[in-house]
Amino acid sequence: MSKIFIALATLFALAISTPAQSQGKDTPLSELGDLIVGRWMSEVTWAVDYPGRGKKGEKVTGVEICSWVVDKTAIKCEGYAGETTWIGLYWWDAESKSLKSVGLDSGGNWAEGTIAKSGPKLEGSASGNFADGQRVKYEWETTFTNGGNTRIEKGATILNGVRNEFRDVFERVGK
Repeated sequence: MSKIFIALATLFALAISTPAQSQGKDTPLSELGDLIVGRWMSEVTWAVDYPGRGKKGEKVTGVEICSWVVDKTAIKCEGYAGETTWIGLYWWDAESKSLKSVGLDSGGNWAEGTIAKSGPKLEGSASGNFADGQRVKYEWETTFTNGGNTRIEKGATILNGVRNEFRDVFERVGK
């Protein structure tokens, strides 16, 4: 649990210490914001058994709201699906020239990673721990259809070296 608080404190310290004007309008963070800021409805099938979250194969619906925070130096997404809530933060790391992310859920699971824009899609990877101590890794790509109002996330949750494929669909219901 202390790792989660340390990660969040570090994230907020970085976001607050980075002046808004240094973000610029043409950074990958602004491009990401153009794609994901808004309210989304989701249909998700859990790819693995998530401690405190749900069982593999369970289908759940949810809501996610993504918004600009900290003078547009970060994007916060929070929501729920099934019995779990979560929060995710995204920011531009000027030193490494990459989009960074951290996320955690009410089951005590967390991950941190990077995202890159590759043509019309996003590609990402993250790693972290489940609440029971298992290491987990995620690899995914996100595509947008329907004028940017449908978001399809396809990839794998890698647990104990086993790839568990997923495909989740999000529909934008408001900006």
